[in-house]
Amino acid sequence: MTSFNTEIRSELNFRIVVDSPSKIPTRFKSFPTVTSAQYLSSEYADRKRLKIVNLCSHRKALSTSYYVSLLAEARNHRCLPEAKTLHQIESKLLIRDAVGDLEELFQSSFKRLTTSQFTLSVYFGKNLAKSYDKLAKRLYALFPCPLVQYQFLKVDGKWKLKEINQLGLHQTPDEHHEFIADQLEAMLHKRWRRDQPSKTYRYEIAILVNAQEANAPSDEAALAKFCKAANQLDMRAEIISPRDLPRLMEFDALFLRETTRLDNHTMRFALKAERSGMVVIDDPESIRRCCNKVYLAELLRAKNIPTPTSTLITKRNLHEISPGFSYPLVVKIPDGSFSIGVHKVKSEPELLSLCKDLLNTSSVLIAQEFVPTDFDWRIGVIDGVPLYACRYYMSKGHWQIYNHAVKGADSSGDSAGVPIDQVPPVVIETAIKAAALIGNGFYGVDIKQSGDVALVIEVNDNPSIDAGIEDELIGDELYLAIMGTFLKRLEAKRDR
Repeated sequence: MTSFNTEIRSELNFRIVVDSPSKIPTRFKSFPTVTSAQYLSSEYADRKRLKIVNLCSHRKALSTSYYVSLLAEARNHRCLPEAKTLHQIESKLLIRDAVGDLEELFQSSFKRLTTSQFTLSVYFGKNLAKSYDKLAKRLYALFPCPLVQYQFLKVDGKWKLKEINQLGLHQTPDEHHEFIADQLEAMLHKRWRRDQPSKTYRYEIAILVNAQEANAPSDEAALAKFCKAANQLDMRAEIISPRDLPRLMEFDALFLRETTRLDNHTMRFALKAERSGMVVIDDPESIRRCCNKVYLAELLRAKNIPTPTSTLITKRNLHEISPGFSYPLVVKIPDGSFSIGVHKVKSEPELLSLCKDLLNTSSVLIAQEFVPTDFDWRIGVIDGVPLYACRYYMSKGHWQIYNHAVKGADSSGDSAGVPIDQVPPVVIETAIKAAALIGNGFYGVDIKQSGDVALVIEVNDNPSIDAGIEDELIGDELYLAIMGTFLKRLEAKRDR
């Protein structure tokens, strides 16, 4: 049996924090132990150079164990585990994201087990059985907690990690105490190396991206350029996923790079960011106004912004108004994007048949005059200022930019950047006016030019930015301008 070397106790300046004096197993009496109540008191508030090993139990959010680790961070004490680790093991979504690369290791580690449930105990990165050393080490690297139980279930022939529990020292089996004490003493005798501090930035920006989205607003190359531009402005941008809502408060700002909808997590992210006082582009109000084409059509009409002639269709008025239409015309569902839910009909019977189906899913449709053009203008506007201009050409042999009926290169048309000063003034002026009706966010205004008139088709929040397309002419300046808007708003918020 080993015992802690008391001669180096003061030199190492360690404290082992446990739940209560009565819960210190005999084997650990020789270690420099304090209770959570003692550590949380002011007695330890001003101690310097302390290293804390938190062996309190953590079974729920905001537990005593969590506050031990949290105060250790505030007091500049090095602590195992850190508060962020305890927060991570509370969330099934965060756990699932973290262990995604370990699926094969789970299967190979447990292939000889005949049960459908298994509990793996990992103490300071090791298990009593050497056969699990590799898995224990990998899990400890992801979740550096001293005393952990990993609950595994076999579902449909595959082992899955169900739950993680940080154990209190008193919750470990008596027969494990000698092993735990050996690992603890070995760790205390090692030199604790503080991680090299990463560069600190003025602000942290979360960029929401959904890797599963087929028509994402930005490709990987563009996302990398956004991150690079943020760094150049002394900010750090991090790509986050829809599962990262619990982490949102770690950031100062949110940039939505996933197609927004009123009824999914993109709106929840925007709302949470706005309510928390974060800078968010685009804001919930912009999403509401842009995501519904019915609202947008009525807004543009009411403010005298030129648009193709439009009419709202419902089940009640369909048969009354259809004879007055000129064909072909375009029928849209209110919440479509990337040309999805947009149809061209050539006759009244075709209109009636289409609307019969569409009105089963949407109570209101938009019928709009068909204005044939070789291309649509897209004017990118941020903070009321035109940022870039593109011509989006119709896909080959099709009347829209996107042709979802085909695959490959012919599914979308070509594009061409145009210098802002070479865009017809009426197009720029109309785009600025239309964007101003939505807000001061980041919008893509789609316009068809018919002679001397610029007709607004729609205003998009969260418009596409793909490398080599929207940035064709101004390159990295496009990303710097958008990140610069975040910086300007964050600085203004700080100065208020």
